[in-house]
Amino acid sequence: MRTVLAAVGAAVAVALGGAGATLPATATAQPAGSPETTTWLCQPGTPNDPCGGRADAPVDCFYVYPTASLQRTTNANFDRSPELIGTARMQAAPFAEHCNVWAPVYRQSTLQSLAGAPGPERTASLDFAYDDVESAWRDYLAHHNNGRGVILIGHSQGTRMLRNLIRNEIDGTPVQQQLVSALLIGGDVLVRKGQNVGGDFQYIPACEDTAQTGCVIAYSSYSEIPENPRYGRSPQTPGLSGTRGSLPYGPDYEVLCTNPASLGSTGAATVDGIGMRGRETTFTAQCTEGDDPRVLTISGPGARLLPALPDVGWGLHVLDITVAHRTLIDLVGTQTAAYIG
Repeated sequence: MRTVLAAVGAAVAVALGGAGATLPATATAQPAGSPETTTWLCQPGTPNDPCGGRADAPVDCFYVYPTASLQRTTNANFDRSPELIGTARMQAAPFAEHCNVWAPVYRQSTLQSLAGAPGPERTASLDFAYDDVESAWRDYLAHHNNGRGVILIGHSQGTRMLRNLIRNEIDGTPVQQQLVSALLIGGDVLVRKGQNVGGDFQYIPACEDTAQTGCVIAYSSYSEIPENPRYGRSPQTPGLSGTRGSLPYGPDYEVLCTNPASLGSTGAATVDGIGMRGRETTFTAQCTEGDDPRVLTISGPGARLLPALPDVGWGLHVLDITVAHRTLIDLVGTQTAAYIG
């Protein structure tokens, strides 16, 4: 498993411009505008669905994938490209055990943009991507949801999109009642210092019990915390949060860390992941306490061999979901049972 994970990580590093790779100059974004209908990467009941195609689960999952597009533009187009299919198959498909997985294609800010775009261009690129996610969410609610409970799943850029979406479209609205839970992984969800709510969201709290619904699980994982980690610290300026969601920043906030194996606690607990070919992995996970950075530390046999890519500042970002995959799936199952009960 370690060899396969390292190979996956190395490929990501090359895509990000590491390992000596040279990327051409950043191209301009696609023309603005929304599609007439959503392009679905995963749509229950359709053939060749990378998320499993199940359409008979008791609740739905709405999945927004991380930065994965290898297109040589600032923003991707609506192609269901192989790297998106592979990412959805790896991250989202296992959740089909408990939900029908819906995943829109969105014109995300590409790996090319992440590697070379200047700050203002990157911010505009994220805003452009968000419009597609919001449009797909509204389409899903209007034509596919039928009042069912929903689990939101995001990672990295996908989590950034969902932070904005929840803030704009769900928090404090009637549809909040349909929220089973939100898995917002690798994207620095903010709460008021010393509280479990009041940052990104005013009414949706952190999950503190396995049977709790309508709540958030959020963390970024590190096997070793470097001097300047990319995740775990509340931003002091607007940064790359974009303008669509007006996400908070400043000293009044802290990054939320919820250990999926020990909700409501900072104690160490065992998390189970899913490796290649379905082999399970086991690590010890614990949320850090006190001052920043607030992250989920991963330890135990083999943890130090997990790749930190594209550099140590990112920690185990590429594997945020993988290291606790089975634990997250089981948690979603428990929350689903509580919701429908």
